[in-house]
Amino acid sequence: MTVFFDDIDRWDGESYGTYEVTETEILDFAERYDPQWFHTDPDRAADSIYGDLIASGWHTAAMSMRLFVDGFLAETATLGAKGLDHLRWPKPVVPGDELTIHSTIHGVDEASSTDDYGVVRWGVETTANDGAKTVLAIEALVLVARE
Repeated sequence: MTVFFDDIDRWDGESYGTYEVTETEILDFAERYDPQWFHTDPDRAADSIYGDLIASGWHTAAMSMRLFVDGFLAETATLGAKGLDHLRWPKPVVPGDELTIHSTIHGVDEASSTDDYGVVRWGVETTANDGAKTVLAIEALVLVARE
């Protein structure tokens, strides 16, 4: 069933996921996109303030997006996004973390809506290890088609 803009409030407060983070994936992403030592050097990272290799925040955002698409957006009449607000990485992601996301509708921007679509302010929180720590908090402005 495709979820359209006018039905979106029924999907408030949903959780999706899981995604297991591996050291290999952290290293591969970091080498390609964010080659800072705490993402690329496990030995040096073990002696850092983090105590372990950590995923790039951008990697955390990408993994979260995958969970959101697989869990919900693939079944939604989305048309992309206008942007992101309030991006935070409260705790780092480390190898072995298992991620899940929880989405909450923060509002609908009627001023940006048209007859063809509406704009939904979606809060997404990514947690690791059954909610033991929050690793990403973001608000996305998503365009959703009207039926």
